[in-house]
Amino acid sequence: MINSFSMDWYFITLIFFAGMYCMLVSRNLLRQFIGLEIMSKSCLLGVISVGAKTGNLALAQALIITMIVIEVVVVAAGLSLLVKNYRITNSVDIWSLNNLRG
Repeated sequence: MINSFSMDWYFITLIFFAGMYCMLVSRNLLRQFIGLEIMSKSCLLGVISVGAKTGNLALAQALIITMIVIEVVVVAAGLSLLVKNYRITNSVDIWSLNNLRG
């Protein structure tokens, strides 16, 4: 019988690959940021799952808070790039990023 810990990992892996698929098939920058967020949330779930399994839930929660802060900075920088790209090219296509040079 499959225990709940391995079921957690199946679910976490499914979420991670859903985010990766979202990033790989889309040229839209906003959809890629959403895929990145989905992937990072699956990593956060993995850290919480391991912390609960090993009994180090307090350490896992501290790591999660740090990861959330870093994630907010990355998303803010990415969204500012998205806004600048949209203002210059009127597009959120990732291939139009070459026009931002200079």
